[in-house]
Amino acid sequence: MLALCIVWMGTDQTKAAESGPTVIFTKDFPGSSPAYYSITVRKTGEAVYRTDPNDEAAVEFRLPSDAASEIFSLARKINRFQDVALEANRRVANMGKKTLEYRDGAAHSAASYNHTEVPEAVALTALFERISQTQQHTLRLQNLIRFDRLGVVKALLQLEIDLDQGRLLGADQLVPILEQIQKNRALVQVAQGRASQILAKIQAASPPLTSTEAK
Repeated sequence: MLALCIVWMGTDQTKAAESGPTVIFTKDFPGSSPAYYSITVRKTGEAVYRTDPNDEAAVEFRLPSDAASEIFSLARKINRFQDVALEANRRVANMGKKTLEYRDGAAHSAASYNHTEVPEAVALTALFERISQTQQHTLRLQNLIRFDRLGVVKALLQLEIDLDQGRLLGADQLVPILEQIQKNRALVQVAQGRASQILAKIQAASPPLTSTEAK
């Protein structure tokens, strides 16, 4: 297991070095859903979402350019996580270990925290939580279509609530799965109708983005 982890980390660092600066957010919170996730973002907006350190089915996608720019701007404001204390050191509940990393070639800096009150770190955490929420909706719907078709309607309802309340980022990533539901005659019409309704909201807000899965 350790060997696999080292191989994965080496591969990921090599890719980062080849593609320029990257910001990586990791949340490790056993007992929550998901218990672990990481998001790697490049300046171009290219991003990778993983729900396991050795995830072989990582999802590659592209963030809106303004979101990617904001992530790197916030990172610069707190010295790219170098020699910075992000932990608030208050007596608060365990909310999961969160780590922000900055990589640029051989250069690497990182800072971890459970709870932070540094404004830029708070903003980054919120951005990455919204990105994860968006990706989780896709993964959840993919699973329900295969194993629990009746659960699709409830999942779509929650998706629409999160969309309406601004809890998602890069909602265009949901277009392919929503189109799949919209056209799937094996699903109940309520699911197809709700998928169409959500699609209309997303498409009215912004042009579609592409999303592919890592090989």
